[in-house]
Amino acid sequence: MNGHARNMLWQAHRTQPTAMVLLTLILLAMNEFGNGTAQCIEKSCSKNLHKGIKLSKFVKRATAELIKTYQAAQGNFAEQFCTMSMDSMPSSTLWGSSPAERLQSAYIRLTELLPHVTMVLQQQSDLNPYLGSLLSDLARLVIHGRHLALRLSCILQKLQPNVALPEPAVGPTALLPPQNIFQQKVYGCAVLTRVQKLTLLTARELKSLRGQCTDKT
Repeated sequence: MNGHARNMLWQAHRTQPTAMVLLTLILLAMNEFGNGTAQCIEKSCSKNLHKGIKLSKFVKRATAELIKTYQAAQGNFAEQFCTMSMDSMPSSTLWGSSPAERLQSAYIRLTELLPHVTMVLQQQSDLNPYLGSLLSDLARLVIHGRHLALRLSCILQKLQPNVALPEPAVGPTALLPPQNIFQQKVYGCAVLTRVQKLTLLTARELKSLRGQCTDKT
């Protein structure tokens, strides 16, 4: 168990029971999907592509609903939070000249953004530990996001077997400055909005790989 995982476990013990259960689930998910290579051996490229497309669409829809739930829990002027920009966090834009390169950038972006979703969960559990629906939806987003990251990893191992994938990001960026309550609310909506945009772009890139990602790849 790495240092971030131990920190999350300690954080779980100091929060309310609902948040503790959710953070523990995320911790288990981090351990379960930490070694994507070992879990891809028996998976075909076409099967992972098909499930990756479905999962990316699902996460996009779920995130759109989660943004509504998040706004409803933030009180007055909540809709304005999602119109504000915030620095010191990963972008949702992709890069690369080929579909495989853009898909790899989607994988990198996703592994960078998921720790920020976990940070939003921690912040919201501190602000209001009794928002069970919001907290559970945030926890599920982290778990579904890690499922999607695994699918992307499996596809990339088939498309680019000689290209090593970067290690998944662990913990929120060290550049994230201290935040007051207002900034936390803006930060949470910014994170969710970027995840929604990223999964939309990811679904498009996966669709473009139809015909290229076959079991003979």
